Amino acid sequence: MSNAQLAIDAPPDDDPEYYRREAMGAFAHEVRTPLTSVRMVMELARRQSSEGQLVLDSELAEMLNTSIDDLQRLADDLQEASRLERGKVNLSRGPCDLAVAVDAARDLAGPNLTLAGNVPPGIEGPWDAARLVRAIAAFTESANRMGDGDGIVQLNFWSKPGSVHLTFQSGEPGTEEKRVAADSGFGFFRSRQFVLAMDGSVDCTRSERYASIAMSLPFHPGSAS
Repeated sequence: MSNAQLAIDAPPDDDPEYYRREAMGAFAHEVRTPLTSVRMVMELARRQSSEGQLVLDSELAEMLNTSIDDLQRLADDLQEASRLERGKVNLSRGPCDLAVAVDAARDLAGPNLTLAGNVPPGIEGPWDAARLVRAIAAFTESANRMGDGDGIVQLNFWSKPGSVHLTFQSGEPGTEEKRVAADSGFGFFRSRQFVLAMDGSVDCTRSERYASIAMSLPFHPGSAS
């Protein structure tokens, strides 16, 4: 482990309360974007009416629907994270094909992000497929957000007895170390929580315009069959 990793992973960053506070900060920040959009749509709709009523044309209606969908997604994610913390979520134990999950995550991340790198086919483990796909997509987005932001995230894979490992890297390592914080996005904290619940681990090395998120998952060949 590098000196940067030791510095980034040292307390208070490994304190569950620290992660909980930063997750709430990330959520509060992200919920403001769709709320601001809703307020803007309402104001534009009001201006289009001569009687002070809200008039939504097709474009404004689409903007409003998108913002409401974003708010619903954030609320659902927060509720699911809370239920997991309270032991009220039953995770699937697979089998899940890791290469298939990575490909699905690429689609979920969207056209503006490129996850460069592949996972060998045929690696099946006892992981919750749907949540793992979302975690991989979220770590891709978070690495790009904390890194150099060019939309290209390098995926690296390796394995050792008992576990498989993925890293999501953006940018080049710098000298000024930084902590994982709310600006990594709520998806990072939600995904970290679910990877830990799958008996995995998540570590992040970060400096100016650089981020490397390392995820490990338990893996014993044949255990998911």
